[in-house]
Amino acid sequence: MEQEQQILQRFQRDSEWFYRNINSLRKKGFVGKFVAIKNSEPIASDKNITSMIEELSEKGENPSFLFIEFVHPEGFTLIL
Repeated sequence: MEQEQQILQRFQRDSEWFYRNINSLRKKGFVGKFVAIKNSEPIASDKNITSMIEELSEKGENPSFLFIEFVHPEGFTLIL
């Protein structure tokens, strides 16, 4: 149970970090890409999520336990 809590806490921290730093990520060239965040750092990115997941797996990372989000251009509105 403690391990699951740690994973959820890290996921939450990485999610919060992503949204606080979205403009910085845009400036660094991540627009139009999926970005995997671990410990408040981007560890992989790609326009194709399947390719990025393969890269993460090759690095020994389990994508199921990482915060992964798409970086939309500034001003983009997503209507659900």
